[in-house]
Amino acid sequence: MSADLVVWDFDGVLNAEPPEGPFAWVDRLDEALGLSPQAFRDFLNQPRQAARVLRGEAVLEVELAAWLATQETEVTAETLLTQWLTCEDRPDAQVIAWLEQSPQRAVIGTNNPAPRADYIMQIMGFASRVETIFASGPMGVAKPDPGFYGQIERWSQLVPRQILLIDDNRANVAAAAQRGWQTFLFDDRSRADLPERLGLA
Repeated sequence: MSADLVVWDFDGVLNAEPPEGPFAWVDRLDEALGLSPQAFRDFLNQPRQAARVLRGEAVLEVELAAWLATQETEVTAETLLTQWLTCEDRPDAQVIAWLEQSPQRAVIGTNNPAPRADYIMQIMGFASRVETIFASGPMGVAKPDPGFYGQIERWSQLVPRQILLIDDNRANVAAAAQRGWQTFLFDDRSRADLPERLGLA
C-alpha cells in the first residue's frame, strides 16, 4: 500500500550515525574546548536528564549553562551548543536523495530538543525538503509515546494507514504499527530496499 505522508526519522536515517557510535565527539571535547569529556558524559548520563530535555521539560541551553558553571572554564553555553550541533551534523546524502525524489508528502519526526530541530531545518537545509519537523522537545512528548504519533495524525488529517514511518528504532516502529501506520525499519540490511518501498525502483 502506498502512503500519502512519509514521516522520516532523523538520526540514524537522514543523519548518519558515526561508526564509533553516538556522541563520539564528546571524547574530543578537551581538544576542542578544553572541557573534560568524562565530566560532560557524567552530566549527560544524569538520571532522566536526556528524557527531560527531549520532552521539553528542561531547556538545553539552561542545563548546559548550569553544568558549565561547575567547571573551571569560560566556555559559554552557546559555544558548547554550537560545538554539539556541528559535530552531530552528518547528513546521509544517499538517503536525502531518496527523500527528495520520493513522490509522497514528507515530514521529519524526531526525538530532539528545540535547538536541534531549528538547526536541522535552517542550517542543514531541511526546511526546503520537508513540510515541517515534529520534534519531541517542542511537542512535549517523545517516540514511542502514542501522543507523538497522535499529534502527527491530527496535523495531517490522515488516517493511520495513510502514514509511513521510516525509523531505525524498533520500539518506535512497533508503536507506529500498533496505531495502524505503515512502517519501515531502517538499518544496514534493509537500506537497499527503501527506494522500492518509496516507489522509486
